Amino acid sequence: MKNFLINAVIFLLVLVGSLLVGWHFIQEDIILFFTQVDIVPEEFELNSLETEANAEFDWDAVYLLGAWDWLGYVGIGDQVSPIGELIIPSIGTRLPIFHGVGEPNISIGAGTVLPDAVIGEGNYTLASHWDPNPGIRFGGLDLVEIGDLLILRDSDYLYIYETIIANYVIDAYRSDITDYVEGKVLLTLFTCTADGLRRVMVRGEFVNKLSIADAAEMLAQLEDLTALMNATDLEVLTEVIETLDETAIPFPVVHLTLAVGGALILAGFVVWISNRGIKHKND
Repeated sequence: MKNFLINAVIFLLVLVGSLLVGWHFIQEDIILFFTQVDIVPEEFELNSLETEANAEFDWDAVYLLGAWDWLGYVGIGDQVSPIGELIIPSIGTRLPIFHGVGEPNISIGAGTVLPDAVIGEGNYTLASHWDPNPGIRFGGLDLVEIGDLLILRDSDYLYIYETIIANYVIDAYRSDITDYVEGKVLLTLFTCTADGLRRVMVRGEFVNKLSIADAAEMLAQLEDLTALMNATDLEVLTEVIETLDETAIPFPVVHLTLAVGGALILAGFVVWISNRGIKHKND
């Protein structure tokens, strides 16, 4: 009985420890699945009109998101009204865009900082919560490099920007990053640093826009951009176009199975090794 209890304790300790390690590797897929938002471009314009009146624009009132606060937004994807989509291919980010920076906007997507923001005009500024995982909220924003593509999507067009400022750390109360710059069409993205004391900013400059039709027609339009973009950027943009309608995030069955199965196997192996050691000592 004593050996059984010891084995049970060892098994549970190793299992829990292994699951915690496994969670580190699969949490991004889990969080993305449970907080995903339905992207329906045909509804962007109507959503914009419906949400404009009640949007919040007080960034200073936004609190630092806790590690498990995302649980409060599980299944909320069909209850919110995105007005567009942000795509950052270099870090695997695809986020719905919402009017304003209130909750849950910047916990499950990116929010417009200015009430009169119009995609493809002026200095379109978006904010989102920081996250340790690239691809979730604005996690990985500090990994964007100068020259990387930033893409906005509304119901009619893809708006293509090229990063001109990357990983720019600024004071948390600096507000001039939303200012218009005469003669330029910009996209400005920012989030808090991990400690919440400063902000990380990325800025892109408008390159061109593509009319959204079927994929074949959009790919044909790329010929007009060959003089403006290098081969790598055109390849990235081609991949974005080809996967534009693949917005549903599947449940990570394989990753979860590997994590749980691996934890069970490791826990069982440790118990087996422990018993062999005890048996060898008794012999």
